[in-house]
Amino acid sequence: MTAPVYRALGPLARRRGGLRAGTGVPVVDARADFDRARRAEVVGRALLRLAPRSGGSGALPTLDGVGALSWTGRDLRVIPLQAIVGTVEATADFGAGFRPTTNRVAERWQRVALAHRRGHALPPITVIERADGYYVVDGRHRVSVARALGQTDIEAWVGHSLRPAVSTDAPGDRPGAQRTTTLST
Repeated sequence: MTAPVYRALGPLARRRGGLRAGTGVPVVDARADFDRARRAEVVGRALLRLAPRSGGSGALPTLDGVGALSWTGRDLRVIPLQAIVGTVEATADFGAGFRPTTNRVAERWQRVALAHRRGHALPPITVIERADGYYVVDGRHRVSVARALGQTDIEAWVGHSLRPAVSTDAPGDRPGAQRTTTLST
């Protein structure tokens, strides 16, 4: 389709059911989706440099600063993508809004986008719910693709709570010794 035809047909010609209209070749469309998401990240970072007072940073919030995490139970539900605010572990592969910051993730990102375009079911992501929103434990690529393709919600295993882990000090433990607690599902 040429540009004037696109304009004449309006937004319905550009979007179908949450996906951008494409060439009809899913592999080519998945690559174009990734390129579009990367451009959005580059533009977003440039805008942050031009207007640093905007209040946002270019990085995803993480829970790395939380010492010991534990969560209990989880249930499967559909959550809004806009409520996902960060990740449990820091990543340099995704910036604000889960846009890819590097071409290193291109191959996997495009495989997920291709599965979306072909209508294949993807497993639910795993998140932890906090007062400020959801943090991704597993599924950053799926969140990134879903946002880039205009989805509004996503299926997720949601952790019921996030609280400091209960210390299990043995009577013989020396004070100040390092303890590690793992995140269990």
